[in-house]
Amino acid sequence: MKKILFLFILGTALVSACKKSSTTPGYTPDCSGAAKSFATNVSPIVQQYCTGCHAKYASYAGISGDKAAIRVTIADGSMPTNTALTTAQKNSVVCWIDSGAANN
Repeated sequence: MKKILFLFILGTALVSACKKSSTTPGYTPDCSGAAKSFATNVSPIVQQYCTGCHAKYASYAGISGDKAAIRVTIADGSMPTNTALTTAQKNSVVCWIDSGAANN
């Protein structure tokens, strides 16, 4: 029993240690200003930071299909890994999703 408990605690610690912590606690998007465009604002960010690991995000369909998960991981700072988006980049992606994620 002690061995199982030890392995469970060790596994939990390893998983927790591998998760990137949020770089912007309490992030609230600022969607004021011009509406965000997929082609102009969002696609370049996704191509630069996401498609290396998430090949399906190379197209609008792939991004649109996962927009809820993308929004959460961008807003909480857990993606992209090994770097952080600027607040303006986060705003572009999150605000585009919040405004309906149009293919524009």
